[in-house]
Amino acid sequence: MKQLNNKTRLCQGYGGQAIKIIKYFSFFQYPPTFDEIYTFFSKKTSKKALKTAILKLEQQKKIKRIINCKLKIENCSRYTVGEYTTRPPASKFQIEEYREKYFRSKKKLNNWRFKLYIKLLSFFPQIKLVGLSGSISMMNATENDDVDLFIITTNNRLFTGRLITLVLAETLGLRRRRHLDKRLTDDNVTIEQCNNLNRNKVCLNLFFDESNLAVPKFKQSEYVGHEVLQMKPLISKDKAYVRFLEANGWIYRLFPNSKSKIQRSNIKSNPKLKVQKFRFLILSLICHLNFVIWISNKIESSVKNLQLSLIRRHQTTEIITDTQLWFHPEDFEKKLSIL
Repeated sequence: MKQLNNKTRLCQGYGGQAIKIIKYFSFFQYPPTFDEIYTFFSKKTSKKALKTAILKLEQQKKIKRIINCKLKIENCSRYTVGEYTTRPPASKFQIEEYREKYFRSKKKLNNWRFKLYIKLLSFFPQIKLVGLSGSISMMNATENDDVDLFIITTNNRLFTGRLITLVLAETLGLRRRRHLDKRLTDDNVTIEQCNNLNRNKVCLNLFFDESNLAVPKFKQSEYVGHEVLQMKPLISKDKAYVRFLEANGWIYRLFPNSKSKIQRSNIKSNPKLKVQKFRFLILSLICHLNFVIWISNKIESSVKNLQLSLIRRHQTTEIITDTQLWFHPEDFEKKLSIL
């Protein structure tokens, strides 16, 4: 009997945590899968124990599992919470809404300009990693959303790397402009016109130098932990993605189940990888010549001074250091803290 009571209490504790995770994702209008609930669970547990707790929540009608493979999206079994008194059923609406966002996200990523942009970035030795972040990393982007990118540069090439990403984005017509919303009042631009200016642009909002891949302590929150684990690498050289995760071991204290998932996951091999590795090796050797290093250092210094002077003209909440640049116009951490 005592053992049964312990199992009941454990199940209730797991159930409360599962509801909390589903509510977190609901803030972003996203219905999570079982694997996502398991990954972001705050306690080390087995999938079997969590499945038992979630099944009990379903039976108690505290959450709902939506299975609709006709929607033709990956992981069509998803969960919603607190949506049983609305008409039409909000659970049905949420999964259909996610289906639309899923295919919109695919369309954004398959845009020829974006694909060319990523391809061109892969040629530059200054760029070590390019990853999807924000809503697009979860295939949850709305029609008017831009594409958030996270960049890791080679050592002491943070500002050169940023310049490369900005120039290429500008050349391909993909660069998102700062403070577009101000044009609503300044230039009598409508909301629809402003949204059109953002749509499918790339938002280059996070840059790390590979010499400092650890998220600073004051940013080690649940929200940033989610962002670290949800980031999807498009380019990763010299195991940059793995090194980034290893440098941020604090995420495993928040989400202990994620460690086993990361250990099992590997970036899918590309059939052209051997050719690319050879090309990267040649470029790397050239970049390590003393003369090239001297020139590159001079360029980095000049580019850094220029960019810092421009950034400081309109700096508000941005975090600017010698090894990390954080540009986030919306502070979701503050919004989530009041939930």
